[in-house]
Amino acid sequence: MKLKKIILSGFLGTIFLYSCGNEETVGQQPIDNVPPGIVTNVSVKSIAGGAVFRYTLPADEDLLYIKAVYSINEETEVESKASAFVDSLVVQGFGDTIQYQVKLIAVDKSRNESPAHIEMIKPLTPNIISISKTLSIVPDFGGLLAIWKNPGRADISVNIEVLDDNKEYVPKEIFYSSTINGKGTIRGMDTIPSYFRTYLQDHWGNKSTFRYDTITPIYETEFDKLKFAKVTTAGDIPPYNSNYDIHRIWDGNNGGDPCYSSPAGTGIWPQSVSFDLGVTGKISRLRLFQRTSNTNYIFHEGNLRNFEVWGCVAYNPAESGWEQWTKLMDCESIKPSGLPLGQLSIEDEEQARNGEDFINDPNNPPVRYIRILAKRTWANGANFQIGEVEIYGDNRPSVLQ
Repeated sequence: MKLKKIILSGFLGTIFLYSCGNEETVGQQPIDNVPPGIVTNVSVKSIAGGAVFRYTLPADEDLLYIKAVYSINEETEVESKASAFVDSLVVQGFGDTIQYQVKLIAVDKSRNESPAHIEMIKPLTPNIISISKTLSIVPDFGGLLAIWKNPGRADISVNIEVLDDNKEYVPKEIFYSSTINGKGTIRGMDTIPSYFRTYLQDHWGNKSTFRYDTITPIYETEFDKLKFAKVTTAGDIPPYNSNYDIHRIWDGNNGGDPCYSSPAGTGIWPQSVSFDLGVTGKISRLRLFQRTSNTNYIFHEGNLRNFEVWGCVAYNPAESGWEQWTKLMDCESIKPSGLPLGQLSIEDEEQARNGEDFINDPNNPPVRYIRILAKRTWANGANFQIGEVEIYGDNRPSVLQ
């Protein structure tokens, strides 16, 4: 097996992975053969899965960068680089807390290299190990729910495998995340026991130990959107126009235009809309799709940030208040990246387009009619939009008896 080399550049912010023997010459051609001096006054601070070096740079006027060369396992050699304008360098990618050797080398503009300054380090517990200890996997409606804590926002993947008919574990789902409060769900499974194996992995290829779980999913089905219908409730806000009416939240056009939109400039806030599910059932969750026809809408504009979901079994249009409605959910949309308004990560875009689940307390009563009360949008505007809504739960007659 070929030795792989990874180059991490502190001043370019990029990572390159390739096999030895494929490196191409880049940059200025050599103009001398005088190597620079070595780094001095080196100090080391251990961090999760790595270390931070601080040092005094050599005085050479043509110094280009300092690089650290080290192996994170028998197959992978890593180079981490920092420019000549800083006096520190980070090494990462270690999968355990044993001792490792790191070579610090100064490189000049002619690509001459200094003799190596060698340091021994002992990384702190890698993120995949500490995060794996917080991992919880429990039965959920139609599948399972995985939850984990990632306070350092490390880039990790949660890999879930399922035991197949050949008694082999095969990939079921992979969740890529850097969110502090990580969450992943697997849906669409039958209500029979299934056997899962889970591990975490970082982008250096390090893996946590396997976790084994036997999960029996809770029964769940999607309510048939062909049975949904508009309800005109006293106090509800009218749509922007007939093309952006409430029927747009169940037309199957997830996030596209036209979507549902309330009008701006009414002076009414909060705003509510209502609809009929066409059948009575116990709600397990509501999946909300943002308006995503333009990335400028995602976690922005009139997409919902805070809202409530109310329900009732028998709706009486003669009653104008909220007395006949029961509050089911108090919902807050969470932006995975936590970035400021107008900035998005790939994970943000994926969540907006895949839909965000809001879980109903199983102790809440069955309902047939749904009322959504919009309290705050991501742009704090005067109107709100909904790309699509899916309702899940149990509407079998036996559950309602």
